[in-house]
Amino acid sequence: MTAAASAFGVAPARVAEVLDPLVERGQRALAPMRETLAGKRLFLLPDSQLEIPLARFLSRECGMELVEVGTPYLDRQLMAEEIALLPAGTALSEGQDVERQLDRVRAAQPDLVVCGLGLANPLEAEGLATKWSIELVFSPIHGCDQAGELAELFARSLRRRDLLSFA
Repeated sequence: MTAAASAFGVAPARVAEVLDPLVERGQRALAPMRETLAGKRLFLLPDSQLEIPLARFLSRECGMELVEVGTPYLDRQLMAEEIALLPAGTALSEGQDVERQLDRVRAAQPDLVVCGLGLANPLEAEGLATKWSIELVFSPIHGCDQAGELAELFARSLRRRDLLSFA
């Protein structure tokens, strides 16, 4: 945002005046989600091309541990800045080798798996909590002030799993 503002000659003080309240709102909304998400292990299967930015957000802002981040196609030059913000040693995978990916999910037993609809129900039947990746494409998340709403999508899956465990 600041790069675009600079290119259009917008003063840094004006950028801060507009963005600081939005960032503050997003941080306040994230606080209760961090309680649910922090320390939870996350496995992202390739589906939407959003996996790397989501992994960065969930790791840095929500405290989740990344088991593996899969993406259908990985353009390392395009994603270089996002990849640099992932924790050192994060396992990245590219492409669709579903059987091998499912083997790694089952071996890792993560707290949450982000995957396509076709894999979610079978994984849920095996006792794994899932989040449908397609839901993220259609969710109205537009900017730092809605970070809490984005984190809530993941926290909801874990809370649902906890409720079902006690039923």
